[in-house]
Order: sequence, then structure tokens, then C-alpha cells
Amino acid sequence: MSTQSFLNFDLILHITGFTMMAGTILADFAINQKLNRYLITDKPRALSTLDITSAFPRLIGIGAALLITTGIAMVVIFKGTVAQMTWFKIKMVLVLLILLNGTLVLRRGSNQLRKLLQSNNPANDADILTLKSRINIALAFELLFFLTVFILSILRF
Repeated sequence: MSTQSFLNFDLILHITGFTMMAGTILADFAINQKLNRYLITDKPRALSTLDITSAFPRLIGIGAALLITTGIAMVVIFKGTVAQMTWFKIKMVLVLLILLNGTLVLRRGSNQLRKLLQSNNPANDADILTLKSRINIALAFELLFFLTVFILSILRF
């Protein structure tokens, strides 16, 4: 396989990983908007809706592994020259923010939300709403980070 063919194949897999991650976050955002309707009034339904997203971390992980592996391969193919470019440095910071936000805020927040909903304690309602607000903000930032990475990858300044 020629270097150009390998690069094209690598780029296809890279875009696939990006699409898996960003698409899953977009689906998570849409489902979480629906979840907002049931948080306080119908906790069993809210839990059921939250369970729909239980496979998302695995999909995001597969997409991230694909994205990182193919990204490293492309840097190697270009002999590191791309790593010196400004757009690439900004993109790497955003990828790190995506990973940290997803792990520290979104995953932990969803686990905490699940526990609060399972307790079915009305005293937890304020905590549920506060946590859900934090999750919604984190999801919005995650989508903004993905959009910025997408734009940087196209413009390459």
C-alpha cells in the first residue's frame, strides 16, 4: 500500500472516529433535552430515558480510540510537520478538553444523576435540577468543542 493510499485510509478512519464521537454527543444532547421533562415529575421514566444513553460511553470510547490512533498515524506520515502548525495545536487542546469534559463532568454527572433519581427522595429534587443544568452546559460545551475542531480541521491556518 502506498503512503498516499494509507493516508487516505487513515483519514477516512479518522473522520469516522470523529463522527462517532460527535454524533453520539449530539444524540446524548437530544435525549437529555427530553429527559429534562421527566426529571421531577416522572423519575422512573427519567431513569428509563437515561438508560438509553448507557451505551454512549462505549461508542465515544471506540470513536476516541480510532481518532487518536489514526491521528498519531497521520502525524507520523507527515513526519511531525503538522504538529507544528497553529491550528493543530489548538485542535489538540480542544481534544484534551473534550476528553476531560466527557470523563470528569459528563460521565460523573450522569452517574450521580442516576443515583439521585434511583433514590426517589423528593428532598433531592433541587440537587437533581442543579446537576442536570451542569450536565446540559457540559454537553453544550462538548458540542461547541467538536464544532471548533471540525472548523479548524477544514481551515487549517
